[in-house]
Amino acid sequence: MDLVEFLRARLAKDEQIARACSGASWTASPSGTVHLDPAGGGEPSGSGFVASVENGAYAEFIARYDPDRALQEVAARRRIVDDYEKGAWVLEQGQRTEAAEAAHAARLAVLRLLALPYAHHPEYRQEWRP
Repeated sequence: MDLVEFLRARLAKDEQIARACSGASWTASPSGTVHLDPAGGGEPSGSGFVASVENGAYAEFIARYDPDRALQEVAARRRIVDDYEKGAWVLEQGQRTEAAEAAHAARLAVLRLLALPYAHHPEYRQEWRP
């Protein structure tokens, strides 16, 4: 498995998990409870319960990183991976200019940074570490 395959697999798993939890925005109450907010108004509706945590800061953190945001992040990261692959394709076609090589190296550095949060995964390779 190369770095692109590794990232695509992790992103697919992140998307799968986020989709399983999506459907409504999450909001936090000062008491430390996270609720589903189908109206998206920012006030806990009481219609759905996600989690109860120690304090309001934890609840706000959980609500801020709800499944909708996770799906947006997956989409953005996929675009970065796609951009890397397009640049690699250009180099494979023989268009190896100094600028193209430098751009490819920069894209590879970005991919390595994107993979870093998955360093705990058993398929992560240490040579990918930035």
